[in-house]
Amino acid sequence: MKVLIAEDNVFSSKLLIKALERADYEVVHAEDGDQAWEMMQAEDAPSIALLDWMMPGLSGIDVCEKIRSLTRVVPVYIIMLTAKADRDDVLQGFAAGADDYIKKPFESAELIARIRVGERLVRQQLLMHTLIDALPDPIYVKDSRGLYLGCNEAYATFSGVEKDQIGAKKATDIFPAGQAQKTHMDDLRALAADEPLETEEWVENAQGENVCHYSKRIPFAESSSGLRGLVVLSRDLSYERLGDKQIRHQHKQATLGSMINNVSHELKNICGAILGFADLGLEPGTTTEQAQEYLLEIQKAGDSGKKLLEQVLDASHPEQMHMVPLRLQDVISQSMDLVKAMKPKQVQISLDLDQNCSSVYGDSVQLQQILLNLSVNAFYALDQKADARIEIGLKEEQYASDEEECACACVTFKDNGSGISVEDLPRIFNAEFTTKEMNGSGLGLYIIQGIIDRHQATIEVESQLDQGTEFTLRFPIKS
Repeated sequence: MKVLIAEDNVFSSKLLIKALERADYEVVHAEDGDQAWEMMQAEDAPSIALLDWMMPGLSGIDVCEKIRSLTRVVPVYIIMLTAKADRDDVLQGFAAGADDYIKKPFESAELIARIRVGERLVRQQLLMHTLIDALPDPIYVKDSRGLYLGCNEAYATFSGVEKDQIGAKKATDIFPAGQAQKTHMDDLRALAADEPLETEEWVENAQGENVCHYSKRIPFAESSSGLRGLVVLSRDLSYERLGDKQIRHQHKQATLGSMINNVSHELKNICGAILGFADLGLEPGTTTEQAQEYLLEIQKAGDSGKKLLEQVLDASHPEQMHMVPLRLQDVISQSMDLVKAMKPKQVQISLDLDQNCSSVYGDSVQLQQILLNLSVNAFYALDQKADARIEIGLKEEQYASDEEECACACVTFKDNGSGISVEDLPRIFNAEFTTKEMNGSGLGLYIIQGIIDRHQATIEVESQLDQGTEFTLRFPIKS
């Protein structure tokens, strides 16, 4: 390992060089502070530095401070050589960034022992950084001001900034404004809470690609003064999430496809009404007043057909996660317009929605998919039942979760169908589970669980055979 000796005294420098070379260290010698600083800026700079406190040009303290200003993957281990024994002087050396100090005159055995300690620490840090760089997961470290202290190769690739150039930069120096602001706010949240923070979101990398990152922010003590830094570990879940997204879309298409006959019957009725009233309006002897009435009926039927088609197109559109504040009252009502057009004739649907329920953060398309999937399952469970009913409710309530009470929007979806057995109930959210034999994929409830998780919501189910099933979904109220 290469060691710098910065010592202007010829006799002392010879003793130091001889002792270190005998211990198999590669030694470089600087005769003053300016020369020492120049050597430490080289790409192959020594990993350990012995700095004399008093030297011509820059002092040992000055060189120490300048070395600490450099951005290096593995910090230099600095030992101060000094004849000073005053406590304040020693504290000044540590404050400047020194790791250790040796009083003059010194014994060679003590000098080598202290350098061995420094060598072990340097090698441990080098091993740690080598392992971190080998990880495919992006990792970065920031101080309490939000300035980068360093990162690994994976994060450098993600951010598009060389890892030896990222030091002292802010997120706003690297990412688009919106993404930088979100990153900075999440960092501050973890620091303020002084506990790990986990997030999952789609972000843009340096190549302009959208990637899904699961990140864990872990605060750590930055200094003895109480300031805290942050180490952030991320994992790229893009392939996994894109796979889930594709499965959800395919399932949604299959669900809509299986119901298209019901929709076509509804559209056939609408078209029949339009054509029928048009024929009435064209009959000889039709008065202006009658024609006006027929035109109004035609307009009403046309609006119904247009609305139904828009619902089908919206529900079948490819997903793009778009979380915004929304009213579940509106989402449920819009979803039911499509569900009612597809339901079996004997099924009665009733809504009990609190119009004053507060907004939640959500993706309206995915939330509609929950209601569509629950409805499909209910239609199957209600097959051939004369008094088939679906009851959907919405209310705001306080809910205790993990010993913490929070406000939530509570959605209940209840049917009086065939129910689920006690044995099957624990497995209903598994991807491979289905009770529909050859008529279903088994993915409906599995997909619902994924959407619920992404909305940081909860889902519970109660069911009895031949009595029916009730799902309870709770979404955090937007604060």
